[in-house]
Amino acid sequence: MEVCSNVHQIRINFHVTDQIERYVYMYLITGRRCCLIDAGVAGCEDSIAEYMRQIGRSPDEIDALFLTHAHPDHIGGASALRQITGCNVYAPEAEREWIEDIGVQFEKRPIPNFYTLAGASVMVDVPVREGSIIRPGEGVTIRVLETSGHSAGSVSYVFEEAGVVFTGDAIPARDDLPILTDISGSMRSIQTLQTLEHIRYCCPAWDQIYEGSGITEALRRSGALLDKLKQCVLRVEVLYPDRTEAEKMEAVKAHMGWSHLATNPLFAATIKACIE
Repeated sequence: MEVCSNVHQIRINFHVTDQIERYVYMYLITGRRCCLIDAGVAGCEDSIAEYMRQIGRSPDEIDALFLTHAHPDHIGGASALRQITGCNVYAPEAEREWIEDIGVQFEKRPIPNFYTLAGASVMVDVPVREGSIIRPGEGVTIRVLETSGHSAGSVSYVFEEAGVVFTGDAIPARDDLPILTDISGSMRSIQTLQTLEHIRYCCPAWDQIYEGSGITEALRRSGALLDKLKQCVLRVEVLYPDRTEAEKMEAVKAHMGWSHLATNPLFAATIKACIE
């Protein structure tokens, strides 16, 4: 789907388990050459190639791959894309180890079907950090924002010429359980995004695209949600000190109005992040 001139959204559907179906959005920047924001899950390179053919482009035009963070649904296609295109890989310096050795990531975050989703390790050509400026091609300037919280070193990328920010999973998706490692960090990231000027489109990896005043409202809503969640977790800790962690998690879901949502085991880390 075309977001605006020179920016396209590509949706990748996948299964975490046979019962849990998810999706993730990647973004393609086109110009004289092309850049890709995130790499989806392993095997998605065929979907990328098909989309590019539909718009009259080819995968071998991809010169740069920008990874927002190290989770499997964002790095899974990176190794194959690197082999196919020879592109340079840009990724957060703080998460470089998890990308260059996915076994290290699995030891610390063993999600179901990890290797099926994450594919293979890939070397990072250019580690990025807050304030990094990259010009991968003519008419394309990418500025890096540190937007941790969902993961320890998540970044967002601002495509300056188009007024587009690609936020990965920095903004909690509506109608789903937020997955966080540092709620204070996530709140700071929302505040960072709120200070951006001249942004026309906000492009998350796990939510709808926001534009204009919708960006302001989405960020306001997200900040309020995180604050409400933190207060809810602390209240549950006081009300039910003797309950198991699983029972407390269900109590939080009930108080937040999320009982209808399937429990994601990673939500336990979010609960912990609200307490620490």
